[in-house]
Amino acid sequence: MSGGIQEELRQFATRVLEHRGALVDWPVGTGAGTAVVPEEVAAAVGIDDDTIRLTDQPGGEGWCVSLGTDFLETAGRLLEAEPRTGSFAASRLYLKRGSLEEAVRRAFAWLNAKVVVRDTRATHVEYHTWWFRASLTSEDRWETRLAVTVNSATGVEIDLPDPLALWELEPRQVTGRKPPSTYPRAVARALPRVKAAAEDFFCRMDGRIERDRRRLREYYGALLREADHKKPRGGATPDPEKTAERKRAVELELRRKLAELDERYAIAGSLQPLVLIRTVLPAMAVDLSVQRKRASKRHTLYWNPLVRAIEPMCCGRCGNGIFSVAFTDDDVDPRCADCRR
Repeated sequence: MSGGIQEELRQFATRVLEHRGALVDWPVGTGAGTAVVPEEVAAAVGIDDDTIRLTDQPGGEGWCVSLGTDFLETAGRLLEAEPRTGSFAASRLYLKRGSLEEAVRRAFAWLNAKVVVRDTRATHVEYHTWWFRASLTSEDRWETRLAVTVNSATGVEIDLPDPLALWELEPRQVTGRKPPSTYPRAVARALPRVKAAAEDFFCRMDGRIERDRRRLREYYGALLREADHKKPRGGATPDPEKTAERKRAVELELRRKLAELDERYAIAGSLQPLVLIRTVLPAMAVDLSVQRKRASKRHTLYWNPLVRAIEPMCCGRCGNGIFSVAFTDDDVDPRCADCRR
């Protein structure tokens, strides 16, 4: 292997290990080095020691950094253990000023409560864009990638453009308290979209299993008819018990084959998170006072600078974004029309 490629591999291995918390001593131009690593890194590399010998010569002890070994596979395990998260901010977006009371009035219908706009203020909101890989495996395979963006403050899904395509985007250091997890909400929003996107796949699998079931029934139906009409050799009278036994055997075999077919066409699905993009955007917060019978509660809406509109509220039961809103009696939580019933 050329010296240039080997030096790039040495640098890559060093950066990966240091990123995972290791202390690496591998001078330039030398064929070996050492690294003091955390326990989980040693386990991923496959060495039962917190001190790892690094080398570019296959066949020796330690972790061999060479394309002639499983180096790339091992490095992949180290990288896969890292959360693929990017944190950014787009602070220079246009922010609508002034009262948004009229915009709220036009956008929302309050079905069973008195709602008053109390304040409008500038703020910042973090949006979580979860990228998923969805796959369905049966007699065939289907997969796709999709993104779900959730307002981390309200939990409502927002149809935002790809944040990584924003020219205003800047890297951001994440500090302070971690935001509430939006992963369960993102999964809940992604699953119906996967089902809709895979409709052709489901139809194709349904068509194939029905075709194969029909073929099996036709074949074993022919065997049953043959059992009814088959005559013993020598012209003897057919034995009804033996005929019934043959028919039971055929029916049992048909059921077994149909069960095998169901197992073959069973669909296994997976939804794997790939990347989380955390993007902080400026927003206008609209504070509401909601009065429902004797109970009251404060809710906040957000005017989003990317969609240039007020975002929907989030139904507290199903998680759908809603503009026609009912509120519960005691907790004054928002509900969509279906969940209100």
